[in-house]
Amino acid sequence: MINHFPGYEFKDGKNMYRGDDLGKGGYVYAEPGMYRNVALLDVQSMHPTSIINMNCFGEFTKRYKDIYDARILIKHHRYDDAKKLLNGLLAPYLTDEEKADDLSKALKLCLNSTYGLTSANFDNPFRDIRNKNNIVALRGALFMRTLQDEIIERGFRPIHVKTDSVKVPNATSEIIQFIMDFGKQYGYTFEHEATYDRMCLVNDAVYIAKYKDGKHAGKWTATGAQFQVPYVFKKLFSREPIEFDDMCETKSVKTALYLDMNEGLSDVSLEEKIKDLRTKNDDQLTKSESRLLDEWSQCSDEELRDKISEGHDYIFVGKVGRFCPIKPGYGGGVLCREAIDPETGEKKYPSATGAKGYRWKEAEIVRELELTDQIDRSYYDQLVNDAVETIEKYGDFERFVSDDFGEAPWQNPDIPWDDREDEGRNFDVR
Repeated sequence: MINHFPGYEFKDGKNMYRGDDLGKGGYVYAEPGMYRNVALLDVQSMHPTSIINMNCFGEFTKRYKDIYDARILIKHHRYDDAKKLLNGLLAPYLTDEEKADDLSKALKLCLNSTYGLTSANFDNPFRDIRNKNNIVALRGALFMRTLQDEIIERGFRPIHVKTDSVKVPNATSEIIQFIMDFGKQYGYTFEHEATYDRMCLVNDAVYIAKYKDGKHAGKWTATGAQFQVPYVFKKLFSREPIEFDDMCETKSVKTALYLDMNEGLSDVSLEEKIKDLRTKNDDQLTKSESRLLDEWSQCSDEELRDKISEGHDYIFVGKVGRFCPIKPGYGGGVLCREAIDPETGEKKYPSATGAKGYRWKEAEIVRELELTDQIDRSYYDQLVNDAVETIEKYGDFERFVSDDFGEAPWQNPDIPWDDREDEGRNFDVR
């Protein structure tokens, strides 16, 4: 089993290999753009495989491997073989498929949490204090970086590497087989999870793609928050009917959520500005701000607080809530989170993430009172427009989502393309 990567250096606290800092976690690489015929290959249980191949736990590695093997056998419904492992301890839980699935999940949790403990910053039986570079994740990163170069060497371009997976446009059966065989040399088993007919990669964590074949043929899949929003996904890609649940947003905070039911109350934005300016030093103020403070000099801090309170009506929700955006004039509240000013110790109520500029009601109230006509769809329409704009950075959106996607040239002509020889292949890469 190959555990040596010539050229690797742990230098100045960095994992350096082939000119790249691989970081302390999984290796990630992305070339944003639109692509065709994209093969997605995943490593099966990368970190557990690395632990086993490097014998990280010495004499106890065999027990870890038994747990790993049992999980794989259960996943493939080979229950009789799984019963023979770990001295038969798992047999009572392999009597039916539902129990077996639960056991498989439990074993996966055991395997993955053990990996996490190897790189934890607190003492535990799985942590070696010499492990300064997260050696388990590092082996996977070194392998994926090596694989990336090997794929390029064969005339293909891996446009997305994400810890334990690789995506290759214009993939042939030969390059797919090469990737699988190359992984075996390092003990890794690749699964050809899918081939996408088309894909728009936005960054190293976000993409939208349409399956080419298999049980999901013709369906869309989204990775990353922007395209996974149900309203956006249905409106632009799956074209399914929009339902009530698609117009609800779940928000959570560590402190508390409030709805400021201030519609119809006094506008106290000026008073709040004065309060904020009073916390600044004179040298931080502009001339106009200084004049404004002089105009309010007769108003005490207590009077200012009283005036500000007249413009707010904070209703406590909790740490987690589900809300619908509401049109102006229908009694919605400003969705806020509780915060403490580090300098004054006073409570503040800044906008909850993603809620600014809109009014909200709790989703259950909207449902029970049948107030769906009050939902402000402009909130979701803006998300849809943003998604379209994101995709159009890399090509024509309408063509991308159409049934007749066509062949090149369909990419954005303003983007420079790789000018190397393509040897007869249609390289859709930068």
